[in-house]
Amino acid sequence: MDKTILEFKGVYKHYEYAETKVSTLNGINFKLEKNSLNLINGPTGSGKTTIFNLITLMDTPTEGNIFLDDMLIPDFSLSDRSHFRRAKIGCMLAWGNLMPYLSVMENIMLPMIKKDRKKALEIIEIVGLSDKVKTFLDDLSSFEKQKTALARAMINDPRIIIADEPSGNLDNENTLKLMGLLNKIKNKTSIIVLSDNADLKNDPNLKQYFDQLFILKNGKITQK
Repeated sequence: MDKTILEFKGVYKHYEYAETKVSTLNGINFKLEKNSLNLINGPTGSGKTTIFNLITLMDTPTEGNIFLDDMLIPDFSLSDRSHFRRAKIGCMLAWGNLMPYLSVMENIMLPMIKKDRKKALEIIEIVGLSDKVKTFLDDLSSFEKQKTALARAMINDPRIIIADEPSGNLDNENTLKLMGLLNKIKNKTSIIVLSDNADLKNDPNLKQYFDQLFILKNGKITQK
């Protein structure tokens, strides 16, 4: 039985600016397995944002194919992309997509397709925020904000969660805790972390949590 949840096959992405062609991805190939925690590590400008936009169906490849759950996602119509993104893909964007005037519970339930407070409470318990249900964003620590962002990404039972720089505002101790938490929830979904934090691939205490580590540089990807 095929265990692949996401696959990039010969994916290129080019952008045209006036008469100049800029390449951000140059024929990358990789596979992620179901119920796995994966890291794509690379410096600013290496192509991480492009990968994020392709997985979330905000953009389409210039060449190549992307499969999620054996479905060729670049072929989706605009309306199908929106529905698929909401139902199948969880996005963890640090806390940039959280609303400061809403409570933890309200933030987590905001993108919920079928409103279910009981389910939201179960996810809040999983991430360790049961005592912060009514707390507003400004009264949370950086780590608690990240856990809120994670719970929000989990709320619709996505097939995959893509976390963009989830450790960007955390110290080493809380980064370690967050990676441990991500590893804990991979039994519910598959997770891909995009980051330029070199410690995630070099620090043995951190990289132990990842099932696969990929290095992205100049639009090319290699497995470490």
